[in-house]
Amino acid sequence: MPFFIPSRIADNLTVTLVLIVGLLACRMIAEAIVARRSDPVALRRHKFKIRALCNVVLAIGLLVIWLSEIQDMMLSLTAVLVAVVVATKELIMCAAGSLLRFGGHLFKVGDRIELSGIHGEVIDHGLFSTTIVELPSHSLGAAATGRTVMLPNSVLLTGIVRVEAQPRHYAPHRFTLTLEQAQSPSRVIAAIETAADAALTPDRELAARFHQFAARKAGFDTAGPQTEVSVATSDLGKLQFHVMVYCLAKDARACEQAILLAVLEELGIGAEKTPQRPAEAMLSELARQIREGQVGRSDKAKAAA
Repeated sequence: MPFFIPSRIADNLTVTLVLIVGLLACRMIAEAIVARRSDPVALRRHKFKIRALCNVVLAIGLLVIWLSEIQDMMLSLTAVLVAVVVATKELIMCAAGSLLRFGGHLFKVGDRIELSGIHGEVIDHGLFSTTIVELPSHSLGAAATGRTVMLPNSVLLTGIVRVEAQPRHYAPHRFTLTLEQAQSPSRVIAAIETAADAALTPDRELAARFHQFAARKAGFDTAGPQTEVSVATSDLGKLQFHVMVYCLAKDARACEQAILLAVLEELGIGAEKTPQRPAEAMLSELARQIREGQVGRSDKAKAAA
């Protein structure tokens, strides 16, 4: 099979060869002319200028000769790079997300995070994916559901990552108590504070030290370690008590339940209703009879029709 070179490439090679030979000849002639000088310092300076000028002319000449081929090659290379980027877009985003996690120290194995609406504990992370054990919502406790979720690291670039307090760390826990029956707000607040003190007193000193350490490490003050209670109303006009307690993250649900039970028992909410008085019983019976009479008349009317 004969060796074939396109005519345009052959012409460019010929012009390139002529340019190189011509520049070499010009350089040799120029150096021979300046070599007649007796000053060696001036001789080295002139030789350097000649060599630099020849190199610049050679570079410009090669660029002019091969410009069209360079443009074609760059277009082909650009098309290849675009195809590669499109084909590996997801992998590139996963690798970028991994670099973001590593460079930003977002989380590590053992941290509890919420990512893309999924709440769980990190058990493994790599270059392309992060594996977490799914956890239920905060209102259902801290025990794992047993399901494992593998997320691509690309979600780190498009979603919000929330890193929660670890189970053995103290953290603020908030919940709301809504009362259906009318109660004295001061009495309810006193009951909540008493119940919270009873539930949190054993760990109060340790929680205060951890709060100081966490605030100093973060550089700003955080909620706690004292219990906070505020009063508000719902859209239906019911009293709501917003409570914040500072406790171990793994014991937050248990503390909430203990406080709620103590408050409800103190207020007598949920106890058995007292028997109706005779007058109330008579009125209830009369109302029942009226309702039954109305239902009977409607049934007869339907049968007649």
